[in-house]
Amino acid sequence: MNEKKQSGKKRLFLLVLVAFGIVLWITFTNLNRIALRHTLDETIGFVKIRLEQYETDAANDRVKSLVRLLDKTVSLGNEMTLKEGFGTQDLDAFAEEQRLTGALVLDENLNVVMQTTKGGDAMPLWEKLIDSAYVRNIVEYPKKTYSARLEENGILYDFAAVARADAPGILITYIQKDNEDIGDLTVDSLLRNFPLELSGIATITENGRVISSNSSEQIDKTTEECQELYNETCGAAEDGIVRLTSNQGVWYGSKEYTGNYTLFVFFPASQVFMTRNIVCASYLAIAVMVFLMALLWQTKMEKDALRQHQKRTGIITALGTAYTSISLVDLKKNTVEIVKSASDTVEKQKRFALKRFVQQEQIDKIIAEPYREEYLAFADMTTVAERLKGHTSLALAAQTVDKKWILTLITPQRKDADGNVTAVLVATRDATEEKRREQKQEDALRDALAAAEHANKAKTVFLNSMSHDIRTPMNAIIGFTALATAHIDNIDLVKEYLKKISVSGQHLLSLINDILDMSRIESGTVKLDNAEVHLPDVLHDLRTIIQGNISAKQLDLYIDTQDVHHEDIITDKLRLNQVLLNIVGNAVKFTPAGGTINIRVEEKPSARSGYATFVFSVKDNGIGMSKDFQAHVFDSFTREQTATRSGIQGTGLGMAISKNIVDMMGGTIAVKSEQGKGSEFTVTLDCKVCAESVKYQPIPGLKGTRALVVDDDAQTCMSVSKMLREIEMEADWTTSGKEAILRAMEAHNQGADFKVYIIDWLMPDMNGIETVRRIRKVIEPGTPIIILTAYDWADIEDEARQAGVTAFVSKPLFMSELRDALTRKEVSGRQPLLPKHGDYTGQKVLLVEDNELNREIATAILEEAGLKVDAVEDGTDAVARMTEAAEDAYDLILMDIQMPKMDGYTATREIRTLRSNKKANIPIVAMTANAFEEDRQKALKAGMNAHIAKPIDVNILMRTLDKIFKQNP
Repeated sequence: MNEKKQSGKKRLFLLVLVAFGIVLWITFTNLNRIALRHTLDETIGFVKIRLEQYETDAANDRVKSLVRLLDKTVSLGNEMTLKEGFGTQDLDAFAEEQRLTGALVLDENLNVVMQTTKGGDAMPLWEKLIDSAYVRNIVEYPKKTYSARLEENGILYDFAAVARADAPGILITYIQKDNEDIGDLTVDSLLRNFPLELSGIATITENGRVISSNSSEQIDKTTEECQELYNETCGAAEDGIVRLTSNQGVWYGSKEYTGNYTLFVFFPASQVFMTRNIVCASYLAIAVMVFLMALLWQTKMEKDALRQHQKRTGIITALGTAYTSISLVDLKKNTVEIVKSASDTVEKQKRFALKRFVQQEQIDKIIAEPYREEYLAFADMTTVAERLKGHTSLALAAQTVDKKWILTLITPQRKDADGNVTAVLVATRDATEEKRREQKQEDALRDALAAAEHANKAKTVFLNSMSHDIRTPMNAIIGFTALATAHIDNIDLVKEYLKKISVSGQHLLSLINDILDMSRIESGTVKLDNAEVHLPDVLHDLRTIIQGNISAKQLDLYIDTQDVHHEDIITDKLRLNQVLLNIVGNAVKFTPAGGTINIRVEEKPSARSGYATFVFSVKDNGIGMSKDFQAHVFDSFTREQTATRSGIQGTGLGMAISKNIVDMMGGTIAVKSEQGKGSEFTVTLDCKVCAESVKYQPIPGLKGTRALVVDDDAQTCMSVSKMLREIEMEADWTTSGKEAILRAMEAHNQGADFKVYIIDWLMPDMNGIETVRRIRKVIEPGTPIIILTAYDWADIEDEARQAGVTAFVSKPLFMSELRDALTRKEVSGRQPLLPKHGDYTGQKVLLVEDNELNREIATAILEEAGLKVDAVEDGTDAVARMTEAAEDAYDLILMDIQMPKMDGYTATREIRTLRSNKKANIPIVAMTANAFEEDRQKALKAGMNAHIAKPIDVNILMRTLDKIFKQNP
């Protein structure tokens, strides 16, 4: 009977494994089809976008080309008017300069007066067109123009016609167009080398012919030829997915119609159902292994049951040595046999009936009230067999009425043929001392766990909060280091990059110094370090640090100021930078590529005397935030779900840190946001100003003159124009480069030239350099033209100066910088790397440093300052060198602290004990990464004269050397 049950269980288990395998096959087949549908939709959608982009680019190119040709035709008419005796040679020269295929000069009767062409007589080519009404009307209505893209004999031409300015008649110009002139994106290149998921094939056909495909075999073939090429047979469509059988296997895909094009996208079945095949194959292998293991386990259990039966006879004896009372309960007969009693006076009974009410009375008499109900349920013999299933024993500790603890153990003693428990042993012993030790251990563990969790949380909060702040300047340092390496021969450019690396490095060093100051973290307090700050430096340093991330995501950055009259304020520059970097960093992180970020600084009057209110706003058009999340945006570890779903990384600490810093600075921070439209953070701070508002005087030679501001951001135009009016210049502005050129020409023709041009570098219709190049053709040569930009101009500086740019100014533009740009003169020559310091020529230094790179850096700095440097690698070497050296061998020792054989403190103490008084009293300066105040005190106690923290700050090093050599000439 038992064997039949076991056999039935085996068959049932095998059936379950097979059924689950079938479910897996069906489920993953459907999932793969859903994924295929999604991939098809995305791929076809992308190709449609590419087609639309191609058609849009082609249309835009045609319009731009015709507009340029009209401009050239008008320019030809102006040259014919201005130059007396304009002849065929002049016409040839103009056509060559403007890269025209040909030009025709017609009189009022439409007869050719003059022509130049690369293909002989051009009149027959355009005779029908010239004779048309819309071209003839130009003679009668000279203000009319005509331009068109035409095809003649299979060749594309751009054609333009305008009225002659020097006499009645018409000027005609034309340019032969090549396919390459239409733009980089062409139909036949849409899918060339297109990286398609799942190794599929994408094809575009028009009028039954393949015009583009990522498979070179299909290009320029008809649809029927492609079917013959692959020996294709299409199956029925299911859920919009077509099954295609070919000599290359089975494919699944779809086709779509868009305009005149038909799109085909197909993927091999092996790729489409790869997940299903892998999962099902893996499951089959696992299922076979599990079934075999189950058979082996069943055999083992049968053997173990036999051995267990042999051991049961020794259980009672083993329990008897540890437990004070033992009873054997027969569950089938409902009887109890006392094997061992806690009291020798109690007469042992071989067997008696188990009665529930008697059992409850005994429990009420012995067990304390809070544990009675649980103990009664534990001792319920009607349920014990079920509770023992899957367990080797049951145990329960309970407190007695006399405040002691007892441990009761229930173990199986006998089982029937089906494995059901039929008899159990119930053993009880005193566990008071054990329970006390356990409770003590639990309390200790609980306290240790709470302390560990607190410490771990503090560490996690600390590390996560600093991660973002450290990575931002590191990105700038690494990026500008790579740029400096790439432009190593350009000294001025390398100097600019090194300056930006220094700014980011100083910011990073400040952050690291705060990280090392563990006492402030543990106490939960941060001390503000208020000092004089030049506000333009804050904004330009911020731009330098974030520029790499802005460029990487191809974002548009706008920075401007409004009514900033106090450029020098008292505040904590590091904390202000930290707040602005957190906000701008989030704007960059949550703004998709191609988005816009606006940073504005505005000064407002303050109610406090000697103070001004500064409003820093950062606005983006990114993903925005929900109204519910805005209420928690400044809480620690809070992040919008849309950010987490999109995979944007972050800790959720940046805004909480910023809020705490702004609160400490006595300011406010607020946010306005809307999902899908972006966010705007506003920080308002009352800052003490360093001086009264500066009234800038007019610039000699520019007072009352006209200036033109050109920037696609109207707010920037108005802000710069307001500054110009404050120094008594007449400011005008426009948001278009093309309009700026026209206004420059108009002003010049009227004799009222603009004396200053301030032009943005990047504008949508025409960039600043091209705008400058065209304006230079019509204005006076000495007129200053300033490029205004929020980006690094180093790569385009040469081109810009060749175009006529006289100066560059970074956004945001402050009044002091505007006046400097208008009055500065160009300077040249390399600036000194080191700050001014005393003359150390001939002084000899012993450098003790175990790190090779640190030795190289320190040696280079010291030698550039004029010192002679000897270097050793350990404290033992330093002591040996000083012992053996002459008294006047060295004037100074720079000593590292942490070294492998002998640390700097020990080495200093050893040197101070030398017999030579001069050597024993040589100045020793600690140069170490141990930057705490206690480390400085420890160095002085060890006998050192000064302490310099790593990384080496050149200014601090030079000041220390000045002090040392002044005291010890």
